[in-house]
Amino acid sequence: MYPVLLGINGMGYGDFMECDLEVLPRLMNMVERGVLENRRPQYPDKSWWSILNMEPDPTSTGDPSSTLLVKLTKATLVNIPVVNPTYGAYSIRLDATTPYDDEVNGVVNTIIKSAGKSPVIASITAPDRFLHSNGSIKCSVYRAIDNAIGQLLNSGLSSFIIFSPYGEPIGPGEGEHEDYGIYIATISRPRHYDTVKLYEVGILFRDLTESVQSSGP
Repeated sequence: MYPVLLGINGMGYGDFMECDLEVLPRLMNMVERGVLENRRPQYPDKSWWSILNMEPDPTSTGDPSSTLLVKLTKATLVNIPVVNPTYGAYSIRLDATTPYDDEVNGVVNTIIKSAGKSPVIASITAPDRFLHSNGSIKCSVYRAIDNAIGQLLNSGLSSFIIFSPYGEPIGPGEGEHEDYGIYIATISRPRHYDTVKLYEVGILFRDLTESVQSSGP
């Protein structure tokens, strides 16, 4: 499988312990881990444009498939929340109309189908869509995500960046999240003493893709 960049909007490390997850905590002890920093207010579109353009403060929008990261990696986009409905091979509306388990399964199945042909850049938006208004289902949402990541790993995925562009929702407003998200990857973060920045996620995925492709079959 080609490398995968999977962003989970609204997940923080504290959720791992609170929700008694299995796959992600185990994965943290096997590969590189760190903390992603993104200060409030945080919005999905602005956060993802920064990643796709590999710029701290992107000023352009336009066609996500024409962004620098996609051009360099030739990645398939899946459920990217820069527009509403989301952009890519799998797409949903950014509201509560799509159940969280349907989104998680749809994203993961599309990743598995696509990653045999190209790198994949994908997003799961369920925590952001549901947990601002209904925190009681948090662990159900995160267990669905945890199980899905296990499915990805079992399908043969070995090169990846799993991250959250911001942490857990902390208020009813769309831009209200914890300032720190997760970073779990098979490529080291640039500075072990510092947090990962949004635009650096794009750069790291570019580097990971180049490294895997240069190594050959």
